[in-house]
Amino acid sequence: ASVTSQNYFMGLFSNRDFLQGPTSTKAAQGVSNIEVMLVLDITGSMNESIGGGKTKLQALKESAVSFVNIVEANDKKNGVSIGVVPYAAQVNIPVNLRNRFTFSNLSSWNGIANAGVPDINCLEFPVAGFTSTGVDLSVPIPMAVVGDSTSGTTTDGTYVNPQGRSNLPCTTIADNTSTAVDEPALNQVMLPTKNGEDVKQKINGLVANGNTYIAVGMRWATALIDQQARPIYSALLPTGDPLNDMTGRPVDNGSPSTRKIIILMTDGEHVTNTHVRDAFKSGLSPIWRGADGRYAIRFVNPSATELIRPGSGTGSLSCSGWQLTNYATREYFVPHLKRNTVRPNDGDDTEGNGSTANAAVPNACDPRAWVSTPSWSGSGTVTQLDWSEVWRYVRVSWVAQQLFVRSGVTGFTDYTTVFNSMSAPYLATAPGNTTRLDQLLQANCLAARTPVASGGAGIEIYGIMFDDAPSNRGIAAINGCSSLPKTTYYYEPKSSADLTAAFNQIATDISDLRLTQ
Repeated sequence: ASVTSQNYFMGLFSNRDFLQGPTSTKAAQGVSNIEVMLVLDITGSMNESIGGGKTKLQALKESAVSFVNIVEANDKKNGVSIGVVPYAAQVNIPVNLRNRFTFSNLSSWNGIANAGVPDINCLEFPVAGFTSTGVDLSVPIPMAVVGDSTSGTTTDGTYVNPQGRSNLPCTTIADNTSTAVDEPALNQVMLPTKNGEDVKQKINGLVANGNTYIAVGMRWATALIDQQARPIYSALLPTGDPLNDMTGRPVDNGSPSTRKIIILMTDGEHVTNTHVRDAFKSGLSPIWRGADGRYAIRFVNPSATELIRPGSGTGSLSCSGWQLTNYATREYFVPHLKRNTVRPNDGDDTEGNGSTANAAVPNACDPRAWVSTPSWSGSGTVTQLDWSEVWRYVRVSWVAQQLFVRSGVTGFTDYTTVFNSMSAPYLATAPGNTTRLDQLLQANCLAARTPVASGGAGIEIYGIMFDDAPSNRGIAAINGCSSLPKTTYYYEPKSSADLTAAFNQIATDISDLRLTQ
């Protein structure tokens, strides 16, 4: 017989992070419990066909259910618990799990501060949080904004009607009111349970949507299987139930009586996604919304230290030649009142009615768009919005262009600058640059699989790269994350049958409770 010893420092310089040598002791029933986290890719590409009349997601559901069936059949001592972490560009957790963490930037909803968005709770782990597995429940983690920070808009200076959300990066799908199912909750995290039927129901309900953030899915799995998650389990999971008793779980990292296992599956590679910066996630905004769904934005009086509105003087500072009457009180810009072209003042014209002798100027300052109160014809009741409510209704790109750039206010004339001040790639250094995401994944995987004695968590990681033509980058990400030896812990299925075989082999492997001692 032989024994394998994980070695942290060897793994830094080669793909072999273990030492192996002979042992004269015999095999024994040393493991009585197994904790499993299924980390499953539910991105939009999982809707693609994999052959045999199946999509990748259908193949995943069948394979993962088969995995659960095998594990259940072999679990004679009722010692296996399984949790599910579906991931796309984010990971969505149920509200009771969210409330076990300390968080910031909780959204307002229907005018109620800190109410949160129903069924959508995504936290944004900082870059520094990927070098460990546990999470300090007392340290605030920012909430992700529920909104569209990805889609573009018209930037030619013309007015376009408010453009709302077109995607929800927090794995969420819209609710179908004609069914009894709570569709937005289908892709939420499921905490570990010993009830296999519940696990299979969760798997079968998954819906594909969004971009690929493998590192985020992995980070949630390590957080929820690490010993620091025990207060969460104690508060939310059953105790005393002979069939589903979760008392004491997750057990201490490195416990000789328990195997901690993460199965990480994807069909692709990292794809960057933008998010709203913390400063624009919550808190009172300068934006007002009318009952008609139109908007105004307030800019304060100009001074030496504040931004200057157009029309504050004569000549180049005037509003197409008009000196705005009572300028000091006209602080609100209403974008739909601004015409796409403005005829300049020709001396005796009524404000806003330039002489037809003057050529119309595109995107010029329009005095009619500046008002003293946030109201207009048909506005009805106008409400000042929290930043989180702004993103509920309109895209970041629309706010940047229509409310800021088209206002002509000093400092807000460049669309790219304004847009980037409010949003940025999440965890990435630049749009499309996934290098840091790959690095964060590897850092978290290393922290997970490194033995406890060497400062890690001692978690076994099985990796599955599921695609008929996987990219080199995707292969490197999942292969690099997996435990050693790779022949045991890394799989590269190219068909539905291959995927089922991989899950079945893993199920058989982890169901063998014997431990060489």
